[in-house]
Amino acid sequence: MMKKGIYSAVLVLFMGFFLMEGYAQSVEKDSVGQRLKVEKWTILEEYEPEMILSAQDRINLKKKRIVEAKRRKGVLDTLDISDRKRKKLLKDLYKNPFSDRLMKTLADAKFEDAED
Repeated sequence: MMKKGIYSAVLVLFMGFFLMEGYAQSVEKDSVGQRLKVEKWTILEEYEPEMILSAQDRINLKKKRIVEAKRRKGVLDTLDISDRKRKKLLKDLYKNPFSDRLMKTLADAKFEDAED
């Protein structure tokens, strides 16, 4: 009788830790786009300041890249392609939103115009 109670308690604790870990990971994923950081001073900037963009310009470029990646992901979600190809394209999207395979797929996509 005592063993059954101990096993139940251990199971409840295990499930609690598992759920907390999953919640922490989902919170981390949601906040990735909000914490944009770039090096304020780079080594190249120290020697050739006119060749490098300012920190604020680099943050703005990152924001534009994130917006473009979200837009392209929305387009990929609407395409009628296999799951395997979708996974490859999403992988390309996160690594390089301007990859050749992704750009070719988006260019070859046939979109229907909404006629009013």
